[in-house]
Amino acid sequence: IAKADDKPIDYEQLPSAAKSFIEADFARQTISYITKDTDLLDTAYNVHFTNGLEIEFNSKGEWKEISCTSSSIDNKYIPRQIIEAVASRWPGEKFKKIERYKYSYEVELTNSLELKFDKKFRLTEIDD
Repeated sequence: IAKADDKPIDYEQLPSAAKSFIEADFARQTISYITKDTDLLDTAYNVHFTNGLEIEFNSKGEWKEISCTSSSIDNKYIPRQIIEAVASRWPGEKFKKIERYKYSYEVELTNSLELKFDKKFRLTEIDD
């Protein structure tokens, strides 16, 4: 979701790692718009696609968040241990969002549950 301080930018202004990621995995998707958000501590780049997919990158071009409003995201972005933990408790659920932090992960399932995992992939929080 674009915030007031997000500035629109062109694709060429993305960090090279972000462009490589998009070209490798999302070349068939159409980009709707791209924003750059700079605050005191970090710069974030948000790439919005026409199909509802959104990817947030950090200043180095590493993805921080992948989400999709219209469908689920590909499991290849979800650590295997998280996929297994979700499959054992919520069979058939898919992932709508993953956020990658320095010491944890947060995922949102298609049933709207939000789950937090620590860096050892232990489920630490459930928010419904």
